[in-house]
Amino acid sequence: MWLVWLLSMVGLGVVFYVVLSLGAKSTIIQQLLRRKQTLARAQASNITSFFQVFGESVALRAQLRSMDRRDASTVDDLEAFVDQWDDSGLVAGVALTDTRGVVKLNANVLKKPDIGASLADRDYFVWAKSQQKEGEYFVGQPVISRVGGTKGQVIVPVVSPVYRNGVFLGAVISSVKLQPLIQRYLELIKVTDATEVHLLAKNGDILFDNIISDNIGTKMVNDLEADAVTRILNTTGEGTLKTKKYLIAIAPVTLSDQHWAIVMSTPVQTVVSMTTPVYLRQLAIFLLVSFNTLLVGIIATRGNQKRL
Repeated sequence: MWLVWLLSMVGLGVVFYVVLSLGAKSTIIQQLLRRKQTLARAQASNITSFFQVFGESVALRAQLRSMDRRDASTVDDLEAFVDQWDDSGLVAGVALTDTRGVVKLNANVLKKPDIGASLADRDYFVWAKSQQKEGEYFVGQPVISRVGGTKGQVIVPVVSPVYRNGVFLGAVISSVKLQPLIQRYLELIKVTDATEVHLLAKNGDILFDNIISDNIGTKMVNDLEADAVTRILNTTGEGTLKTKKYLIAIAPVTLSDQHWAIVMSTPVQTVVSMTTPVYLRQLAIFLLVSFNTLLVGIIATRGNQKRL
């Protein structure tokens, strides 16, 4: 009789294990996705806010009357801009171009003027030249810097046109160093050790990858399933995805006509590893209680038999 009861308890334990494992996995997946979404949304907002403040600062500098005088006072104002943003560690310089996009004046953290480079083919200068008034700013696509203290580094340029009486005189151009910017906002938001944090450009290029720096400039399709990448790049708002291999949270970052996406991906296998200790512990407790109950029952039964 007690053997039948023992087998019944083991069977119930197996059922309990299966039901609990499925429930625990589903719950942890939802909790993890919500947490990832919250973090991605917050950092997307922080990056957007930073560029808004920085862009307005560049636009204000472009409206100074010294920008069309192009004398010692112009250099002083450009150097003051660099000093203003020096503590951030993200801005290395600022330049003033002529109407053809040639750098005429420059101030940078190296304290070494770097002039003469042409920026006429850059998207941000083309935008500046097409504007009809001052006071606006534009965030360009990430490029390799040609001038100043960021030469050779990947930067995100920010430009504002210089206009006087409706006449285009050039542009004030500064930039944000991409790598330290993204490290500041994205490096520490991993929800597990296996979580990968990416910043994607609209064309699918990886702008930042917290796992392998060599991935910069490659396609996200190398890391996630192609269908997931397609859905990420077509997402107009924030959201979450669950693929066969990954749990993914997405938050858009829109800067002028730059459309980036913060993508946090965690392997599904990590969730399985997280849930296994939970339901194994619960199963062990269930079986321990069952065996103890059985043992007490057997002892009580034998005691009654002896008295009889």
